[in-house]
Amino acid sequence: MAEEVLYIGVDLGTFRSVMVSSVGQEEEVLTVIGTPKDVIARNFLARDVLFGEEALKNRLALNLFRPLEHGVIKDNAEDKKHIAHFITHIIGLADPENHDRVVAVIGAPAEASYVDKTAIFDAAAGSVNACMIISEPFAVAYALDMLDHTIVIDIGAGTADICRVYGTIPEPGDQMHIPFAGDYIDHQIIREVQLKYSGAQITKDMARRWKEQHSFVSTDPPKDPVLVDFSVEGKAMTLDITDCIQTACESITDNIVENIKSLISSSNPEYHEAFRQNIVLAGGGSGINGFGSLLERRLSDMGEVAVHTVDDPVHLGAMGGLRLSMEVPEDMWKNLTLASR
Repeated sequence: MAEEVLYIGVDLGTFRSVMVSSVGQEEEVLTVIGTPKDVIARNFLARDVLFGEEALKNRLALNLFRPLEHGVIKDNAEDKKHIAHFITHIIGLADPENHDRVVAVIGAPAEASYVDKTAIFDAAAGSVNACMIISEPFAVAYALDMLDHTIVIDIGAGTADICRVYGTIPEPGDQMHIPFAGDYIDHQIIREVQLKYSGAQITKDMARRWKEQHSFVSTDPPKDPVLVDFSVEGKAMTLDITDCIQTACESITDNIVENIKSLISSSNPEYHEAFRQNIVLAGGGSGINGFGSLLERRLSDMGEVAVHTVDDPVHLGAMGGLRLSMEVPEDMWKNLTLASR
């Protein structure tokens, strides 16, 4: 009988991770791990580790960890253990034990260090027969079949990764890693609202929800003011934060523009025009209304520029990993590791 192979694509995101498989499974998991605070919590929850929404639901009884909070895995035993638990969990959602062979391609932050890749490989070793690590923006380009001189901007929660793609797996010099992305915008929203309304009481979760519902930049302002509910020194208020949202969302622009210009200008001059015409905006940050147009405006001094915003920022990276796992022979993988199961 022919060997039954399960192919898996995973996008390890700072805030949310996605797994898709060749048998049609699609799973989204918040990249959060929780461990019980004490014996009472352990007995109450009847588990040693909880993941995603379930971990957040029980967060008062847990110690919560975001293993990719800043886009990298810290080089210590505890953080490696957490990412191992998480990768084992998300691959396990594909039921790998039901197949003869399991092949996974995992998207990681653009400048994942050797330590990061080793930790990911080690974590996947118990669940898969072969694993390849690729940068998340390259996975997006592969999913879109845009490998011909493309700049991909993948704005996640912890980082904005920018990658120069030209028909092969990118080298380290083709990629930039910026610690100004969704989480930074959340902090800036809190800062701007508290500057505008003294005594405003806001949590990061509140700021993130406002960003997800109302984010915009100057090139696509809302028709109506952004009015939200929060407390000012304990008093319930409904106040206008339109300018706060805009300022916070635009706060990541300078760093992104600077790095795009650097990647284009340092490439072969014969292909500058192609790169300028093939800029892809992906990741959760691509949902900021008008951000693609703002980048075009800010990059216009380089010549005519076209920024394409993706339609499905959540699943695209994982879909690129899945497609690559099915199309590229393992003997061509540059960073292949084999693991026995």
